[in-house]
Amino acid sequence: MIVRELGFEMKAQPSDRLKTEEELAKEEQERLQKLEADRLHRMHGKDEHENKKKPKHMSADDLADGFILDKDDRRLLSYKDGKINVGNEEKEGGNEEESESEEESEGEPTREDGEEAIVEEDDATDSPSDLESDMGSEEEVTADEDQKKKHKGNENKLQSEKEQNAKIEAAKSELPYTFTVPESCEKLKSLLFGRIIEEQLVILERIQKCNHPSLAVGNKAKLEKLFGFLLEYIGELATVEPPELKMIDKLVLPLYSLCQMFPEAASNSVKFVLQDAAHDMEEMIEVKGRATFPKLDMLIYLKITAILFPTSDFWHPVVTPAFVYMSQLLTKCQVMTLQDVVKGLFVCCLFLEYVSLSQRFIPELINFLLGILHIAVPQKRTQGYTLVHPFRSGGKNSELLLVCDKKNMETWQKQNLPLSIVTRLKESSKTEMNHFRLSCLAVCLDLIKKCASLYGSLSSFHEIMLPIRVLLTEHIPVSEYPKQLQELHQNALKEIEDKEKHYMPLVCEKKKPVPLKLYTPKIVKVLEFGRKQGGSKEEQERRRLIHKHKREFKGAVREIRKDNQFLARMQLSEIMERDSDRKRKVKHLFNSLATQEGEWKAMKRKKFKN
Repeated sequence: MIVRELGFEMKAQPSDRLKTEEELAKEEQERLQKLEADRLHRMHGKDEHENKKKPKHMSADDLADGFILDKDDRRLLSYKDGKINVGNEEKEGGNEEESESEEESEGEPTREDGEEAIVEEDDATDSPSDLESDMGSEEEVTADEDQKKKHKGNENKLQSEKEQNAKIEAAKSELPYTFTVPESCEKLKSLLFGRIIEEQLVILERIQKCNHPSLAVGNKAKLEKLFGFLLEYIGELATVEPPELKMIDKLVLPLYSLCQMFPEAASNSVKFVLQDAAHDMEEMIEVKGRATFPKLDMLIYLKITAILFPTSDFWHPVVTPAFVYMSQLLTKCQVMTLQDVVKGLFVCCLFLEYVSLSQRFIPELINFLLGILHIAVPQKRTQGYTLVHPFRSGGKNSELLLVCDKKNMETWQKQNLPLSIVTRLKESSKTEMNHFRLSCLAVCLDLIKKCASLYGSLSSFHEIMLPIRVLLTEHIPVSEYPKQLQELHQNALKEIEDKEKHYMPLVCEKKKPVPLKLYTPKIVKVLEFGRKQGGSKEEQERRRLIHKHKREFKGAVREIRKDNQFLARMQLSEIMERDSDRKRKVKHLFNSLATQEGEWKAMKRKKFKN
């Protein structure tokens, strides 16, 4: 029974094979081309279902004999305005008048038959004038019905035209399904300008799908250029006022997909942007003697670099130049305004994001945070710490983050600093400016806390954070700040102080004391005649090995000599044997020649005798 049941078990069915990336790209391109063709048909007012063959009506009594007819005159059964319509659906518009005329022609004899019946039933005394009046009234009724039908047909035509126009307008407003890769940044802007972010993402996605590298030869080079155009477009969105940060956030997705498809071209484009920015900074230093922080577009490029490329590598062709450029920003760009403070703090946040996995120590980061705390301290006293360029102990901007108004401190609430606030600082009031200063200080304290938790495992952590600790404990007026800022100050200071030291102070190495030299007699074994003695065990072992080597060497030489003598004897015996064989053969030849000579001489003597 069990064996029979095995025959009824379900067999494994073969599944469809997984399609390759080229096949999937080809199918997606064909799908989009089909959708675009349908959209163009709708835009030109063509119904997508008009070319489809309509089903033929067959009655229940049809035997399907298979008769071949030249023309199919069968009609479909349909209803119109609650009445049976016998005409073909395909020729409804063209045969409306014919159907109406047929109905009229069919309706007239019915009315005449009815009238004759009425006349026969009525009295014979009816006058012909009454008949004429009845005929006139019936003609008026039929005329009214014809007008109503024509009016209904016109309304239906108008309604169908309106629906068709609405479909055409909807098709025109709909996004195309196929796009060519734009050849310049201006063409890309013309495609994306004036559209919402969802439509822009759809356009970029369809550009990639319709121009996949596996579909044509030149598509790869075109999509590689598209990455640079999209990067430039994002930079322009960051420079407008107000900056389109939400749109930039969404556009990073197609940028990331292009980077995954073409990593080499993406790295070259981002490296070119970084190289250009570094070159501009060097030129500004040569001309003006000082550098300023870049605009918002360059800061966004640095943020995008951390998204597109791995930042935990020891060395990377894109991230490493970005590291160098950001370190130059924190050391060469002077902090002259509150906008510079925001930009510098943003670069510090980027540094922490870059080194979150590798935990690489960035001295420029610690020095910049120290300088931010310094410009928030009144009555500068540089005791216990030293400042590094671009900060100074005193001067015009040495109290840039100092807040003296207590009312503004009381009304301040902690909030995040968006990048778009940089463009609105010029129009802010004094209260808003003081709140902005306190927010910058709060961000700085938060960054110090993160640095303390990140670099807590370093052996020199306390020496690195000593200047910041001195500023936090001795110079910053914490008691005047709001409660939220005081809590941030306490948390940052606690994070620094709670870290344990990971090294021990230097101590001399412990060694056993060396004893003094004493004049004790040296004991040597008595040497026996004929034996090699004396020396240490190592020396004796060395002599033994040398003696053994000599003995083995002599034995090997002896064996080699024996082998050579044996080989020589064998060779000599072979030579002697070959020589004896040769002598025997030569002797045999000489004997045969001698007999021949004798026979020849005997024959010669016989001739002379005869």
